[in-house]
Amino acid sequence: MREAQVGDVVFPHWFHRIRYRCDVCHEDIFVLKSGGTNINMARISERGEQCGVCHNGMIAWEALECDRCHSLEPGWSAGPIQHTYRGRKQERRTLKERALDIRIGSKAEPYSNIIKLASGWHPAALSESGLPLDRYGLVDWVAAVEEGKVDPIWKLDQKDTKRESRSTKILFVTNSEFVADVLFPHDIHVYWLECKICHGTKGGRIFEKEVGKTPVDMVGIRKGEWCGRCHDKVAFPVSDCNRCHNHPKGAAVEKDVIVRKAVQSDALMEENVER
Repeated sequence: MREAQVGDVVFPHWFHRIRYRCDVCHEDIFVLKSGGTNINMARISERGEQCGVCHNGMIAWEALECDRCHSLEPGWSAGPIQHTYRGRKQERRTLKERALDIRIGSKAEPYSNIIKLASGWHPAALSESGLPLDRYGLVDWVAAVEEGKVDPIWKLDQKDTKRESRSTKILFVTNSEFVADVLFPHDIHVYWLECKICHGTKGGRIFEKEVGKTPVDMVGIRKGEWCGRCHDKVAFPVSDCNRCHNHPKGAAVEKDVIVRKAVQSDALMEENVER
């Protein structure tokens, strides 16, 4: 943006998300991958594409009020977003060193960064929104839905009233004897995103449809793969371990829960972390 001598664009996901579910924009308008869509003003203002699908003077203000988007100012700090991955240097750290950074109550990154980010962009608007916040000061979107704080639409064409649903739960069994398993709920994810977004996205398929075919691990997630496509960006940070690792080892599960057994040894996990 600066080469064109215009201010950088600050895009607040949360402000749009209280009005629209994620699949309004993804992926018919924007690919669900950072940098996956070539955004430019010709497409927006002249062709009515990308942001211009809504910012057309009818659904939202027309894309001629430049300063409302190109709004970066001196002293600006990042807003209610999450990004905890710290690049190649983090990859070279041992499993033990990495574990020290994600202890509950630790003041090491990413916790301190998460809190700093959450208190940045437009904090007054966020605090006045009435949205429930988690312990980092980030919007708790699950609570927002369950408490009826938000009821975002899922189609710009409101005549289309058919919405797919799925309530199946999957138990991801961890390799560790002391790390709780992950009981994954489909329902809240399908609330925000249609099934095809995860299982056939244009930005690169996130999960295979067949259980156990996707080699999910925490190293990849922290790099932005699989769950990390959204978590650490527009969903709660992966450093909030217990929100995913929520099922005690060996505890009984309901009959309709699909169990995905651990597929990777602890030794291999350690090798991946070192690599």
